[in-house]
Amino acid sequence: MRTHRSLARPRAGLWATVVLAFLVGACGSGNSGEATSDALGSSTAPDDSSTSGLSADAQIPEPVQQLDIDGAEYTFTVSPDPSSGLRAGWTLVRFHNVGSEAHQVMFARLKDGVDIAELAAAGGGDSSGAAAIEFVDMIGGVSYIDPERDTSALVDLSEGTVLAMCYVPNPDGVAHALLGMSTVLAVSPPASPPTTTSAGDAPTSGDTGSMPGPELGARDVLGTIELSADGYRIPDNPAPGWYHVVNTDVGDNGGGLHELSLLRLDGPVGPGGIDRVVADLARNITPTVGLDAVGGMGAISAGFDGYLYLDLTPGQYLAVDFMPDPRDPRPHMLDGYYAQLSVEE
Repeated sequence: MRTHRSLARPRAGLWATVVLAFLVGACGSGNSGEATSDALGSSTAPDDSSTSGLSADAQIPEPVQQLDIDGAEYTFTVSPDPSSGLRAGWTLVRFHNVGSEAHQVMFARLKDGVDIAELAAAGGGDSSGAAAIEFVDMIGGVSYIDPERDTSALVDLSEGTVLAMCYVPNPDGVAHALLGMSTVLAVSPPASPPTTTSAGDAPTSGDTGSMPGPELGARDVLGTIELSADGYRIPDNPAPGWYHVVNTDVGDNGGGLHELSLLRLDGPVGPGGIDRVVADLARNITPTVGLDAVGGMGAISAGFDGYLYLDLTPGQYLAVDFMPDPRDPRPHMLDGYYAQLSVEE
């Protein structure tokens, strides 16, 4: 495993991160309960193992429920109907892009003790949303995927009110969340303590449905992806399967928020080409090299974790972080928080 981080620092762009600005207008239904804040199972030092920080028999948690979410312009369709009630705990999220633009689904909660009026005062007039970051916890989800793609993740839903949203900008630079692509989820207390499953178990019926991947060992965790203060730590040549994604950046007052957006490069880039691609992405400009959005982990706050299912075709990939720091709309990718990785046969 390598610590992936470019030290290049492209000039600042005009990207406006609107994910949390939307919360000011959409989260009026209340506060959410206590969240798990321990960073689990991650190594803080890189090594050559694809399972750094994990025991050989590590498994994903048993999901308490499954949500199938279709994304289109500009709405989510959630099945089963979340109005019938959701339970707190690990939730298998299967996201399907049935639209004509790229979409994502990320989940957010108000921090304990935060008042809606306080959040509104902090975010009022701030189109970037950076002023509101310190008042919310982002708890993961999936980063954006191109049309006709699917991806899966495990999200630890907290009791209370949780907002699901897409903040990918449309061709005019307006976040999809501001065009109505959001939904509020009411999450009830957990029914029972979470458990883990064993490799080779048959897929669970009912709420969780069948897991992606091969039946034998489909619940094995193949490695840890760490979102550290120094950049991404991603296993070399990641094989298809589940990965534990942990944010170990201990940034203060909402700092340390990171996202793992994975983009497949359709062709080679010359010297300095990756820097130009990153600068274009930060400005919502289409890069000269083709990019396929294949998912990743949605924004996740410091100390939180999630699980991501990867099935990457061979090729060259770029991992980028669109998230800003509090009160500063500059995306982390412009400060070098991006990485290149290769997937081989």
